[in-house]
Amino acid sequence: MNLVRIGIALTVIGAVILLVTNAFLPRVYNIMLSTLSNMTISLDVYSRYLVPVYVNNPAYIVVMLNNSYPLSVYIFDSFGHVLTPLSYSHEHGLYLITFPLLKHGNYSLVLFNNNPEPLNVSLSVTAVSQYIVGNALLINLVMDLGVVIFILGVLLIVMRTLYTVKYRFLNTR
Repeated sequence: MNLVRIGIALTVIGAVILLVTNAFLPRVYNIMLSTLSNMTISLDVYSRYLVPVYVNNPAYIVVMLNNSYPLSVYIFDSFGHVLTPLSYSHEHGLYLITFPLLKHGNYSLVLFNNNPEPLNVSLSVTAVSQYIVGNALLINLVMDLGVVIFILGVLLIVMRTLYTVKYRFLNTR
C-alpha cells in the first residue's frame, strides 16, 4: 500500500510541475523575440543591400526572407569579421537564417542578389537574447523533470497493482 501512496504522490507532483511550467511557457516564448528591423527592400540585378543592426544582449539573430529565393546573406561585426550562419532553412515560404552572436554591438547585414532578375524581398531581422534562451531551456528542463516524476509515479502504481493481482491470482488456485 505504501508504494501506491508514493506513486500517487509522485504522479500528482509530476502533474503539478507540468501544469505550472506549462502556464509560464507561453509568456517566455511571447517575449523571446524582439524585432530589430522589418522592411521591404528592392534588390536590382547583381546588387547588394546593407542593413545596419545594433544588438544589445544578444544570443542569436534570425533573418527571415519572405517572397524570395535563396539569397547570399552575410553578417559582419564591427571589426569586419564575417559571421557564419548556424542554420539556413526553408519553412512555409520563408527562408530562416540564424547567426550566433558573440557580444553586443554594431553589426551589418548584407544581402547579395546574384540572380539575373530584380527582386522585392520582405526582410525581418530578429534578435533573441541569451537571458530568454536560458529561461526557455530551464523551463523545458523542469517540464522534462515533471514528466519523469509523473511516469515514475504511474510505474509504481502499476507495479504494485500487478503484484497484488498476481498474488491474489496465485492464492485463489
